[in-house]
Amino acid sequence: MSIETPVKLNEIPLNPGTYLMKNEKGKVIYVGKAKNLKNRVSSYFKNINSHTVKTLELVKNIKDIEFFICQNEVEALILENNLIKKYRPKYNIMLKDEKTYPYIKITKEKFPKIEIVRTTKKLNSSEAEYFGPYPMGIYFAVKSLLKIFQIRDCNRNMEKKYDRPCLKYYMNLCPGPCVFKDIENDYNENVNNFKNFLKGNQNKILNDLEEKMKKYSENMEFETAIREREKINSLKKLLQNQVIEYSREIDEDVFVLEQIGEKTFICVLDIREGKIINKSHIYISLENVQEEDLFQRIFTAYYEKRNIPKNIILDKEYEEDKELIRGWVKAEKNKDINLFFPAIESRRKQLLEIGYLNLHEEVEKYFKQKKVLEEGLTKLKIELNLRKIPKRIECFDISNIQGKDAVAAMTVAIDGNPDNSKYRHFKIQTKDTPDDFLMMREVLTRRYSKLADEEFPDLILIDGGKGQLGVATEVIDLLDKSHLVDIISIAKREEEIFKSKEREPYIFSKSDEALKILQRLRDESHRFGITHHRKLRSKRNVKSFLDDIYGIGPKRKKELINRFGTMKNIKEASLEELVKIVPEDIAIKIKES
Repeated sequence: MSIETPVKLNEIPLNPGTYLMKNEKGKVIYVGKAKNLKNRVSSYFKNINSHTVKTLELVKNIKDIEFFICQNEVEALILENNLIKKYRPKYNIMLKDEKTYPYIKITKEKFPKIEIVRTTKKLNSSEAEYFGPYPMGIYFAVKSLLKIFQIRDCNRNMEKKYDRPCLKYYMNLCPGPCVFKDIENDYNENVNNFKNFLKGNQNKILNDLEEKMKKYSENMEFETAIREREKINSLKKLLQNQVIEYSREIDEDVFVLEQIGEKTFICVLDIREGKIINKSHIYISLENVQEEDLFQRIFTAYYEKRNIPKNIILDKEYEEDKELIRGWVKAEKNKDINLFFPAIESRRKQLLEIGYLNLHEEVEKYFKQKKVLEEGLTKLKIELNLRKIPKRIECFDISNIQGKDAVAAMTVAIDGNPDNSKYRHFKIQTKDTPDDFLMMREVLTRRYSKLADEEFPDLILIDGGKGQLGVATEVIDLLDKSHLVDIISIAKREEEIFKSKEREPYIFSKSDEALKILQRLRDESHRFGITHHRKLRSKRNVKSFLDDIYGIGPKRKKELINRFGTMKNIKEASLEELVKIVPEDIAIKIKES
């Protein structure tokens, strides 16, 4: 078997560089890099019979190849990553976990503030210091830590001096730096203690707090001593979840991965000050992708938007990538790192083994859950007499209040798992009315009227009873697509399942995984829809209140919101407070509105 090459092999550069493979429409379908472009690219068109099915499919679709010559392989690796982000090629893997874990952000300003952020952008170390990523439980931990260390989390401008502190000051949750500017030294001490805690240096903090408590007690400042004791007890309670501790106080990550079939599983242990403070788990599907240098791609994608420690512990099989990885970190992060590949018994070898233990636990959990989901989907097919196992399910929910700011949410489950990358909102274009049936008809028509047959889901799930189901059935019938998809609805009260064109409901046990798959997707749809609905309602409220006042433009509106936070606070603010932001005549109009 032979496939015609889109370029002459003798015209391919011998240099290091990056190559873009394009289909007949000129769309980039794969981006790769090579130390020698000619050797790498020509390998795709030689020994075709030895290619995997995925590689063969890629090669068949290549109609043109574009080359970028680089000075070295490190430059090629950087360019490859940038081009993958730009073109999002079909056959390249994309690390889609950026929103999975939150970061703790500590701003670099006078009286720094604490934020929990979830971002897909690179972390800007010039404006803030970032810690993480952390598991979802960090929200509760930070809440407790703010009580202990008393650091602000508000949006007040610290360059200004306010007349009075906010409620958190009176609740003893913040020292009020917006008003009391002479506490900077004590405040910065709190910030440093907070950072040290996140870095794993908790013993020093506890010792310092105990010393303070003793001094306050000796000076007969018993109330202050009690507050310090409460801080100590709260910290000790938080520290009960410490995973493991090593004697050497260094920062390093353990980075391990394993490919099983069409899945690659990744586990990263974050070790700070010699303590394992967090672990991250990611898995990537390789079902439709083609990657030559899988480890390099995953490593660079993972750390591109994350802080990278001085030391990284890796499996010995990746030692040949050492200089390339170090070169990439130096170029992208302006940082020199050490890579360790422990082969003999040592502290780092022990940490590597812990990494693999955690990785294998997650792999086992994944395949157990996969089996449960497969059984649930199979049961749905059998019990509901569906055309096929519902690999792709699309669920719809309408969110509105008396027809106002109505929005429809579509959530999607692939193989039983919600896939938020495929979620969609539909802003209802129908005239404001509380007619859910009319809204459902509009949304389903918009979704499926122009959808290609091969893109149809296996199952449509409607949040509602027989009425909503009837509308969905009618729409699909009118589009002449009823032979492509099954339609069901789930009624909230009794969790009854109704199927299109059938009278009697289907009843599943509450513990049945088949029902749980539908419930999870329905609940996701409701959450997704109501969240967006609230945003629209909030925008409308802002518009109807401030935009109707002559003299308030975008700039003043922003200043008011930054100063008071909410529309309620603006309305309740005193005239004296308002005139600090806007002229008196406008302040009076705000009070009268």
